[in-house]
Amino acid sequence: MEQLASIFGAVEKLSPFGFFVRVLGVAVLLYLGSRFLPRRSGGQFSAYDFAFFWMMGGLIAAPLFDSKNSFAFVIISVTTIYILHYAISYLMVKSRTVARIFGGTAIPLIQGGVVLKQNMKKALFPIELLLSGLRQADAPNLAEVETAVLETSGHVSVLKKTDFQPVTPKDLKMSAQEAGLPVLLVNDGRIVKENLRKINRDESWLRGQLEKYGALNLKDVYLAGIDGSGRLFYSMATTT
Repeated sequence: MEQLASIFGAVEKLSPFGFFVRVLGVAVLLYLGSRFLPRRSGGQFSAYDFAFFWMMGGLIAAPLFDSKNSFAFVIISVTTIYILHYAISYLMVKSRTVARIFGGTAIPLIQGGVVLKQNMKKALFPIELLLSGLRQADAPNLAEVETAVLETSGHVSVLKKTDFQPVTPKDLKMSAQEAGLPVLLVNDGRIVKENLRKINRDESWLRGQLEKYGALNLKDVYLAGIDGSGRLFYSMATTT
């Protein structure tokens, strides 16, 4: 009991074993926090997400650098902050008002081909960043742009004028086949049986298809799969 108190409580000097347990506990807290966070890409984090990360980082690291910080209090604080973050994320899904408060709103920067100077000032968004965003959207010429919007993530979304938009099969009155997601069938020489069942095929069919391409030994196939149009793709293993 005394040993647990020395690990999770505030102590003058932390033993190597106590430090190891704290490091392990920090790793578990970080994993649980990242595992159950709302899924977003790096550019989609809002202001409250960054506040959450900063607070979590400081709290979790504190008991490792200073043994006088109670690890039990850190666990309680991290759990409280995580629940608060999850609650805000949940409310943002349920309420547009909450979403606007915590996530902000998109700001139009170009409308009808005209740069909105007042909105640029409101967003503190310099023209250099706007031009950079246009280049990244493959619209370096301002004359091609119909609308540009500064998203809440900081990304600039661009819509080109009709005359500069790419031609689609529909425009050419052509029928296009649905692509669909590719399915992995072989991973490092091993058949992914679950995926093979999903496409209603068996191992003999797969081996036969690979043999057509000269892959006689399955162990020599590093990667193989089938795309949405039913075409097989593969890559042979290389030896160094």
